[in-house]
Amino acid sequence: MQKALNQNQLDYVLFHLNQHIDLTDEIKETICYSDNLNINNKLIFKPSNSSISLNNRIDYNGESIPCLFPVDDKQQWFDQVGDSVIFYQDILKSAFYLLSAYQEYNSESVDHMGRFQYKDSIQEQLQIIQKPIVNYYFEIISDGIELFCQINNIAFQRKRLFDNYGFMLTHDVDRVDYFHWRETAYKVMQLLGLKKAHYDKKRLAKATFDALLPTFFPGYTNDPWWNFKELRRFEKSLKLKSTWYFLNRDGSPHDAKYNLEEPRIKQLVFDLESEGCEVGLHGSIKTASDAKAMKKAKQRFEKIANKPIVGTRQHFLKFNYACTLKVQQENGLLYDTSMGFAEHDGFRTSYCYPFKAYDHTNDQMMDIWEFPLTIMDTTLFGYRKLNYNEMQYTFQQLTEEIAKFGGLMVMLWHNCNFDEYENPGIKDYYNTQLQTIVNTQPESVTGKDVLQKLP
Repeated sequence: MQKALNQNQLDYVLFHLNQHIDLTDEIKETICYSDNLNINNKLIFKPSNSSISLNNRIDYNGESIPCLFPVDDKQQWFDQVGDSVIFYQDILKSAFYLLSAYQEYNSESVDHMGRFQYKDSIQEQLQIIQKPIVNYYFEIISDGIELFCQINNIAFQRKRLFDNYGFMLTHDVDRVDYFHWRETAYKVMQLLGLKKAHYDKKRLAKATFDALLPTFFPGYTNDPWWNFKELRRFEKSLKLKSTWYFLNRDGSPHDAKYNLEEPRIKQLVFDLESEGCEVGLHGSIKTASDAKAMKKAKQRFEKIANKPIVGTRQHFLKFNYACTLKVQQENGLLYDTSMGFAEHDGFRTSYCYPFKAYDHTNDQMMDIWEFPLTIMDTTLFGYRKLNYNEMQYTFQQLTEEIAKFGGLMVMLWHNCNFDEYENPGIKDYYNTQLQTIVNTQPESVTGKDVLQKLP
């Protein structure tokens, strides 16, 4: 990305800046994206016509912030010059590059699932995955604009999405039957070395033996994956709402192992909605790139829910920017929450607010909102293999960063990830972690609640 921002790209950044300050017409009229410094009574942002640089950082309020598109040798972001304020580095282009996921545009760096990889991201290169750098950029810009407004007697007002921060607890319903012949047979194959085992043989043998009777005699004991009442009972005790994404089936072996039309699934959807929860579509692998498949899946689930579905998350986080977003938008979905790295928790676009996607091919902002996925269970104990203390510390780091800016934390925990054989103590950890989050006093929200807060 060499050229300076064009008008559409500049407007995209300002649209999101407006989530942080009241960007009035009076203020916008003073913005000058130009290298002409001899202009009075203006907010001057110096543009960069160079490609990205990963070797520059400038301190701001005790934080070392990457300067992706440096223009001036000055080691400062902005300063007052007469009755103007000059931003010496192209902070607008830096914000656009990260927020619009420009690094993923035409990227061939994908894994076996076709997903953009964390290991090839700028977040990994700069070690900034757990800091929402775009929020820092907007804070710097806001400080500069506030200074300008004070100098020129212009009204200035800051904004926050949440007073403290928003907490969106979500669950992907991939599987619902632990005691199923397919699951038990898989454990047997793991014991025989025909499939990869994820924990030691002693615990695996016990898990397999304990599953035999319930597999062949349904109802023998409670199924640990049909745990919805238990999960909701605890969530309600903490006054938490939650959002549940149900997976469709369209022919892949990775699809749901249940049918949306099953009476028990219909009743579950009804029960969740009656408790003030939200249900959404957990789009199958096929729906990530096939608009017809997405349409069919959405219409099918809307019949079950008996209402329009507005939110989605893609299965396995299979997500191609911006192809998947176009498929979702074309089918009337209002928000997606798939944009997180499977391999690492944090901020994939370095932003902890909802944002609108950008269509780089057609050079325009899209209508669909992205609620960035902050943290996922399988990232913690699957990809990163953290212990419970390390998981708790990770949550604390992310919570503190999001609360700085009044942002949104989106947490994903699968209903089928409470296997005490594979992860002993996982239920106690989950309950303790939710209690810890609640103790920080976030606002509990569903996806629909977040939409109500957006312009």
